[in-house]
Amino acid sequence: MPKTFSFIIGAKGVKPAFTGNAQRKSDVNQDSQKLDDSLDNVKKPNADLDKAQKIAQSGETVPIVFGKRSNNIGGVWMQPSLIKAGSSSFVQKLLFVISQGEIASTPIKSKAFTGLKKLTFLDDTSVSLSHLYNTAATLASSPTTCPISSSGLFCGNDIYSYLVELQKASSGSSLENTPDLAKDFISEKIKTFGTGDTSNTTFTTSLQVFDAETGANVTTNYQNIYLQTLNMQFINNARFDSSFNVIGGKTVGTIEDTNALLNNGNLFPPATGSTLSNLQQVSGGRTKFIFKHTFVSLNTQTNTSNPASTGTLEGVQTEYAISPTSTLTNNSNNNSSFADITFLASSGNLYETPSSGTFPTTTKQLYIFYEQGVKVDLFSAGLSGSSYSVGASNQFIDLAMHLFKLYKKIDGNNTATIVAPVELSNLQNLSSFCTNNNMFFNGILSKSINIVDFITNTSPFYFLSFLSVGGKYQFAPILPINNSNQIDTTALTPVITFSEANIIQGTFKKSYLGVEQRRAFIANCIYTECTPTEIARRKTVSVKFSTTSLDAPTEQFDMSDFCADVNHAILYAKYELSRRKHTTHNIAFSTALLTTTLIPTNIIKLQLQRKNSVGDDRTEIEYYQVSSITYDNDGVSNIEAAHFPLNNSNIAEISNEISTGSFTVLQ
Repeated sequence: MPKTFSFIIGAKGVKPAFTGNAQRKSDVNQDSQKLDDSLDNVKKPNADLDKAQKIAQSGETVPIVFGKRSNNIGGVWMQPSLIKAGSSSFVQKLLFVISQGEIASTPIKSKAFTGLKKLTFLDDTSVSLSHLYNTAATLASSPTTCPISSSGLFCGNDIYSYLVELQKASSGSSLENTPDLAKDFISEKIKTFGTGDTSNTTFTTSLQVFDAETGANVTTNYQNIYLQTLNMQFINNARFDSSFNVIGGKTVGTIEDTNALLNNGNLFPPATGSTLSNLQQVSGGRTKFIFKHTFVSLNTQTNTSNPASTGTLEGVQTEYAISPTSTLTNNSNNNSSFADITFLASSGNLYETPSSGTFPTTTKQLYIFYEQGVKVDLFSAGLSGSSYSVGASNQFIDLAMHLFKLYKKIDGNNTATIVAPVELSNLQNLSSFCTNNNMFFNGILSKSINIVDFITNTSPFYFLSFLSVGGKYQFAPILPINNSNQIDTTALTPVITFSEANIIQGTFKKSYLGVEQRRAFIANCIYTECTPTEIARRKTVSVKFSTTSLDAPTEQFDMSDFCADVNHAILYAKYELSRRKHTTHNIAFSTALLTTTLIPTNIIKLQLQRKNSVGDDRTEIEYYQVSSITYDNDGVSNIEAAHFPLNNSNIAEISNEISTGSFTVLQ
C-alpha cells in the first residue's frame, strides 16, 4: 500500500523576492525523495505513452489530484499506479490509487486510455470504471469491513486471485503455478475457451510436477506418494453425471466452480494429517509446485451416443483465489490505509486479451482525465453562513489552505487557536484576482513536500507572495490590485515615506543588479495543454519585448505542473520581462520607526537629499517594494526592498508595462 501524502512545515533557503523558480535544483539524495522523484513514479503523462503499467511501490506517495476544468480549459490527466489485480469469474479486476481526498469527478471510459488505445475501443466493451472512497470515520466505525470488496478484490495482501496459463487442446505444453497445498485455502474455477460447438469435445494432457523452489522434477514422488495413482494423464473439459461418469464436453464460455462441484462451495483446505505427511515427502518438505500440462490427444466425440462436436476447442484455463483462512472475506481489524483515498476500480478486460484466452502478462499504462479533482473547502468563494462550501477547485489559494488543513494547521473554520493561523480576510479577493487573469491550478502533487516551501515557491506564478507576519501566515499580491481585483494601473500612494530623518545613519545600502540580470531576454514558459479527447501534452510559449532580437538569450520557467492555460503562461512571462526591465537595484536600511503595519509587498517611498562635490543639492525620490523586514531587540527595523519605479503619474512601471507594453508571443 502506498503511503499517504506527507508534509513538512518550515521554510528553507532564500531566493529573489516575488519571482518563480527559473529552474529546480536537485534534492538531497534521501531514499524517500529518490522514490518520489523516480521517473517510474511520475503521475503526469509523458512522451512515452505506449509503456507498461506502473505498479505501485511500497512507500510511494499517494498523489493529490487538484483542479477543475472551466471554460474548456484545465482538468488533469494522470497515469495512476496499479495497486491490486485479480480475476473474479474470469473478469479482470484492477485497482488503481488515484488521489488523497475524494475526487469530485466520475470516471468516464471515453476519457481514459490504456497505452495508445481509448477504453471505448477495447475488444471488451463491457469494461466499467468506478471510484471507491471511504473516510477515516467510516472505516473506524466498521474496522473489519474491507472497503474494496465491492471491486472483486480483497484488502489483505495474503488474499488474492490469479489466472494460470491456458491448457491448450491442440499441441504444446503449459505451466501452472499452483497454490501452496499445505498452507492455502483455495478457490478454483475452470473456463472453456473456443469457438462453435464444443459440447462433446474433451482433450487429454499428461502431467509433470516440479518443485517450485528448486525446479527439480518430482513427478514420480508426486504420483506414487501423494496422488497414489498409476496414471498421470487426465481428461480436460469433461462433463460428468451425478456419478462422475464422463458424458461429454463443456460448451465455450462455461465456468465450472470446482469448489461447488466437489466441496459444497467451500474453499479447499490445506492438506492435513496423513495427506500432509505424504505431501511433505514429495520434495523434501516443500509443498509448492509447478505443474506442466502437455497435450496428448483430442476427442471430439467423447460421448459416442451423441454427434461429434463441430466447433474448435482452444483449451481450458484455471482461476485461483487464495486465502489464509476458510473464507475470502478480509478479517483485518485495521483498514486505515484505505482511508481518505480515492481508488479507481476497473472491471472487465481493460488490457487486450489474445484470441487464445490467455491472461495477458504485459499491460499498458492507464491514463485517465479528471475534469474535477479532489473536493476541498472553497475559501475562494468566501463563507457560506458559518462555514465554507465544499467542491472541486482550480484556485491555488484553495489548494494551499487544503494542504494546511491536511497537516491539521487549520481545523475547519477555526484558525484562532492553532499555532500558525492563516489570514482569511483577503482570500476571496485574491482568488477573484486570479480568476480575472486566468491563473488557475490544474495539476498533481505526487511528492512529499515542505508545505511552506511549496506555497512560497509557487505563489509568484499567481502574482502572490506567501508571508509570515506577526505569527500568522498570509497571502499578499506582488503587484498592486484595485477594487475590481485587477492589476492596478492607476496612481499609487506609498504606505510610508523614509528619509534621512528616520533612516539610521550609516545603515543605508544600495546594490545594483549585474549585467547578466539586466540584459534583454526571451521568456520561455512551459505549460500543459489538457483536453478530454487526447492525453495531455507539454507545450512551450515564448514571449519577448517586440524590440528584443530573436537571438537574445532565453530563460525557461516550468509551469507545467499546474498551468493549463497558455494565457496564464504568457502573463507570467510578461511579468518576468517587465520586472527585469524596470527593477535595477535593491536597497537595505534600518529605522527606529514603528513598522509593525508594514509587510513585504508594500510600496514605500524613499526621499533623500543628495549633495555632490560641486554643490549640487537635490531631492532624490525613488519607490521600492518591501521584500523583507526583521527586528532587533532594541526595536530597530531592518528593511530590504527592491526597486519598484513609478512614472510621473505615480503609476507602477511594471504594472503599466504588463498591461500596455509591446510584446511578441512566439508559439
